[in-house]
Amino acid sequence: MAFTEHLFDQEDIAALAQQKASALKENRGFSDFPGFALGVIERRLAKDPLRYRDYGPYWWAIKALLIDNDRAMGERDDPLVRETYQGASAAETIVMADEFRTRYLATQAVGTNQFILDGETGATYILEDADMEERVTA
Repeated sequence: MAFTEHLFDQEDIAALAQQKASALKENRGFSDFPGFALGVIERRLAKDPLRYRDYGPYWWAIKALLIDNDRAMGERDDPLVRETYQGASAAETIVMADEFRTRYLATQAVGTNQFILDGETGATYILEDADMEERVTA
């Protein structure tokens, strides 16, 4: 399966990541954009674990960043999707995931977990992270 859908232009993402980091420093005085953003994401997920779906195919890269930053999210992974939907840096990965989330919330019903990642075949990818699903029943 060739994952071609929901990818962003790398130059645009790099510029947007720099812009967001600068804005955070200027407006809030924080220079750790990835750390700040991951804290926001972690708080969103604490309120409703199923909102991991908001990040679509970028979820696995976001989850890896959360884990790498000592935030317990479980061990399940989809390496192939994670490797495709991640940026060159943590900041770029977060920006791409946030851009996807913005589009998702504007066009999809909350909770949707089916995405077309391959425009040629139209095959549906089902995003399901049992680690997060289990948090709902816990």
